[in-house]
Amino acid sequence: MTPAVICEKCGAKRRLDRDRCPRCRAFLAVPDPARAIASSRRLARAAVVVVGAFALVLSGLWFFRDQAPGPIAAGPVANPLSGRRVETQAALPPPAAVPEVVERPFVDAAGKGSLAYAAGDYNASLAQYLAAVEKNPGDAESLSNLGQVLVRLNRTAEAIPYFERAVAILPGRWAYHFNLARALGLLGRTDEAIAGYRSAQALFPDDYATAFNLAMTLHHKGDEASAIEQYQKAIALQPEETIPLRLPDKVVDT
Repeated sequence: MTPAVICEKCGAKRRLDRDRCPRCRAFLAVPDPARAIASSRRLARAAVVVVGAFALVLSGLWFFRDQAPGPIAAGPVANPLSGRRVETQAALPPPAAVPEVVERPFVDAAGKGSLAYAAGDYNASLAQYLAAVEKNPGDAESLSNLGQVLVRLNRTAEAIPYFERAVAILPGRWAYHFNLARALGLLGRTDEAIAGYRSAQALFPDDYATAFNLAMTLHHKGDEASAIEQYQKAIALQPEETIPLRLPDKVVDT
């Protein structure tokens, strides 16, 4: 089949072997085969470029499709009065603190006697220690403390038996020997007091109070040589002490 060409004036088709248009009878130029081939190649290249650009656009759209942000989830609607409510709460005074109820632990008679003694209520302390000793006659600590309370109440003679009972129960306790010696010294029973202080010193050789009280008792007896020896020992144990020692006057809790 002979290929056709288009008339440039009226647009009618004609065959290549005709030199005039069958419709408008215009003379037609014979097309240049080389130019036709070149034009066809340009059109082919243009088509390739258009197709490639379209493919690139499609690829870009596919690539960015997964990166697009999703729809924002609808959250709770903010209350326009929430800020005012917070301010109102902040302005309210804090609730009053509820005082913590502290339950006192159980305190036996001996413990109550010690508390009363520390508070200066010696009569109450005496009653509690008497109750403790009655309940447990072998409680050496309560016996010694009961004697201390009696000395404090100027009932020293009554204290001696309690000190002696404490010493008999726990003969290795320095404090019991010291308390007994002191009470004997207050009653003027010097020799017994010296013996008691020496027993206490044997249990606690480096105690300043024992050495000093023994020195004073020896001096009171007239044994100056022995008194000087004990004074020197007391000075060596506590050289900063410059005033006469006051005898211990407390309930022993240890």
